[in-house]
Amino acid sequence: MFKSGILGLGLLSIAHSVFAAPEQNTVRVIIKYKEQISNASSLKSQIKQVTQLPVKEFNPMANGAFLLVLDSTNSPLAKGDDEDETSLILERLRKNPQVLYAVKDRVSYFKPVPDPEVLDTGDLLSHESQWDEFTRPAGIMLESKPGFKDGAWAYTTGISKKPIVVAVLDTGIALNDSLINNLVKDSVGNLWGWNFAGNNNNLIDETRSYHGTHVAGTIAGYGSIMSGMGEDLKILPLKIPAANGMFYESSVINAIYWAVGGEVPGVPTNIHPAKILNMSFGVDRGPKDEIDYCDQALQEAVFFARKKGAVLAVAAGNDNVWEHFNAPAVCNGTMKVASTGPEGLRSYFSNYGPSITLAAPGGDKRYGIWGGILSTVNPGGGYNGSGFDFYQGTSMATPHVAGVAGLIFAASEKVLSAEQVEQLLFATTHNFGVSTDPNKSCVGKKPCGHGILDAEQAVKAATAGYDLVFSAPKMEQLAARDCGKNAFTPSKTRIVSEGGVWVQNHSNCETGEHLQTPHIQQNKNGTIIAYYGSVTYRLDHSAYKLCHVIGYDGVGCYF
Repeated sequence: MFKSGILGLGLLSIAHSVFAAPEQNTVRVIIKYKEQISNASSLKSQIKQVTQLPVKEFNPMANGAFLLVLDSTNSPLAKGDDEDETSLILERLRKNPQVLYAVKDRVSYFKPVPDPEVLDTGDLLSHESQWDEFTRPAGIMLESKPGFKDGAWAYTTGISKKPIVVAVLDTGIALNDSLINNLVKDSVGNLWGWNFAGNNNNLIDETRSYHGTHVAGTIAGYGSIMSGMGEDLKILPLKIPAANGMFYESSVINAIYWAVGGEVPGVPTNIHPAKILNMSFGVDRGPKDEIDYCDQALQEAVFFARKKGAVLAVAAGNDNVWEHFNAPAVCNGTMKVASTGPEGLRSYFSNYGPSITLAAPGGDKRYGIWGGILSTVNPGGGYNGSGFDFYQGTSMATPHVAGVAGLIFAASEKVLSAEQVEQLLFATTHNFGVSTDPNKSCVGKKPCGHGILDAEQAVKAATAGYDLVFSAPKMEQLAARDCGKNAFTPSKTRIVSEGGVWVQNHSNCETGEHLQTPHIQQNKNGTIIAYYGSVTYRLDHSAYKLCHVIGYDGVGCYF
């Protein structure tokens, strides 16, 4: 799918490549001190004494941290194992009581995923091929059919008094005609963003993957061939990898701060802070050596973005494994997005597990090339040289969530926090497709989150201006106990959840699948009932003026 020449890019989509090697004979560390550094020269001497390695670079980063690059050519420490050598260096640095944290500057690599053999079925280039935008269960209901604009687009296409900016931390951008007008510009009309690999304003995709362009198109593309989530949303491209495709965690951290208006030494102030960040990549220790933790430096950056009111949509990964997340997906404060295909079932490559927030269409080419997600790539490239192409991956699912988050910000008359936007996205999802195959189903042994993103329900709920939005209690809140034959019965007769009090109406033995997937209905008298198969709970809404059902298990209430 992607052209050759992508070396070691840690992007969570499908392609084939070889790995680029990181800089040899160096140890890279992100370090932060408890107090502001006044004498960098003295500190460098101290670091050299402690580590017994020459300091090649000591560069200031966002939020008072530093990128420390040590020359390990003549290291007296462990040789032959870079990880052991780095661990020894970190151990020595952390012994200093003035050090707040010291972590490895991890490398991001591309992780290929097997691409099924697909047949070219003719010219598929049209808005009609965007199954992801139409009817449920597979689509997210931007409209029911091409040109109808009767779903989320009936409420908004992302237009706002102050443009809604979505930062795309990715490979850079190609100037596709169906995207260029929605790229953020400076006061004189120049493309605005930053290249954190080269520390310059060159935003053109040098990896030739056009991954970032495809992601950006899904968010804010426009035209007769394809449409993104919102034709009036704006894209802020932040280039992470160098031309060889490899990038470091330090670049990701600086990009997160800068995206939301934070200051990064040596980088111009961002005059167009983003409300949403799309991060369709993962940070690893090395090829086939993934990590499953969020270090202090990256978590600090994520929390900073959250405090600035930004929503962070992150790809869950394409390893087809249980909760095998790459950072930053594993960090607290992110929305972890799994991928579904044209039938609303789990894409064959998508990761799964209870920590995933929700799913969105990311494509599945087992259904043919049209099973991928159609979006923008480089002019003259892609499918039949059209400048568009069908990609698949959790990378493609994530910008659906980022784009709909932008629609929510645009549609709401209230000033919404990041938490409120996320709750709207979560509570308004719709059901997954139904399959008896546990490898395809998103319910059961391989869960894909709360449901499939539903743009119409989310935007509709945003325009309603509810004071509180919440979902039915989860299975674990029911305190279900085994009652035989793979069935369970809830032991809680009264549940106090985030949204209120639920009172048990009827108890019974039920399957785990029914208890995992409640559905809410509202009676004519206004009573709201959560159905877990034959088990039911009634919402005590005496604390509310009025409540409505939103999504398949969501409730929106006014005080």
